[in-house]
Amino acid sequence: MRKPKCLFLLLPCLAIGSFILYTRYSGQNWTELNIGIRGSAKECGSISRQEIRANRTEAPPPPLPDVNPIPSDEVLDQMSHKEVQDFYHRYINSPQATCSSVIRMGKVTDGGWELCDDPLYKPIKGDCLVYSYGINFDFSYDQDMVSYGCDVHAFDPSMKTAPNVYQGNLYFHATGVAAKNGTVNNPTTGWWQLYTIAEHRKQHHHLPNQRQLDIVKMDVEGYEHESLMLALDDGSLDDVRQLAFETHVTWSATDPSKEEYIKYLGLLRNVYDHGFRIYLTHRNYVWSAFESVINKGRKFTKCHEIHTVNIKLKNTPSQPQTRPESLSFASEAQKQKEHQLQMKVIESELVEYKNLGLRYSPR
Repeated sequence: MRKPKCLFLLLPCLAIGSFILYTRYSGQNWTELNIGIRGSAKECGSISRQEIRANRTEAPPPPLPDVNPIPSDEVLDQMSHKEVQDFYHRYINSPQATCSSVIRMGKVTDGGWELCDDPLYKPIKGDCLVYSYGINFDFSYDQDMVSYGCDVHAFDPSMKTAPNVYQGNLYFHATGVAAKNGTVNNPTTGWWQLYTIAEHRKQHHHLPNQRQLDIVKMDVEGYEHESLMLALDDGSLDDVRQLAFETHVTWSATDPSKEEYIKYLGLLRNVYDHGFRIYLTHRNYVWSAFESVINKGRKFTKCHEIHTVNIKLKNTPSQPQTRPESLSFASEAQKQKEHQLQMKVIESELVEYKNLGLRYSPR
């Protein structure tokens, strides 16, 4: 079989072409070809890889604004009941921050709550303050927070228990939290004395310029919405590192209404605006689960225990956690002075409790 003549001509042509390319793009110009620069060194000048890297180390662009993921009430109003329900449960169960160390404080079952012990967010052991709203005769969380090294003030007007002191640094107050100061008559347990968080901080000499309030835990059967909305807006929670609260979006046996969902999304929007980010949510399937009517085949809960950290108050891991001297209660002398001050508050509360107790309904 005869081979075509063109095959013999092709091989010399390839060799000559390769030689021309080699001589054309050898040395410095070969570097320019690799980094995608067209033209010769005479036309554009020599650009080294170091200069290319230098040009890429410009200042990073400014961060994008932290846009609240919850739309306005006006936008939510335009959504269907089902769409608002889907959004609420998706949002409330989606973590927004990472906590590398979560500790269960109190019972593993109902009554215990979580503490973020991450170096970025944890309180200062031996010099921290906790307000715990809603006790129902279960002090397991509060006792564990005392063991952690915090002063704990526990509030509950429903227990018919006089103000007193447990374990030295656990103070019980027979008052509750609300959006305004006053009394309400509960059909089951009688009269309750309620105060705002701002008023509680004032009574106990814990205003932001007096002592930092590190942690607030709130489980108050529906009073959380108005109480927290006010406290967020009036600045009572600006110095709080961690906020944990239970939502009670409805008391009905089935789907919350669209209006109830929008109401609690308003609270969650306000929580987000003030720097608090969800790191863990517990769904109460034991007491609050329901089969959805508007979302066929779906099961939801009406109550969520939401745990948040304040990203505006991150610690600096490279430095010891410290407070300004005016806000520190770490020394033994300071702790003794604080205890004596709180005992005086307890004494005045006992007078109030006895006066109010005359109006209590019998057991």
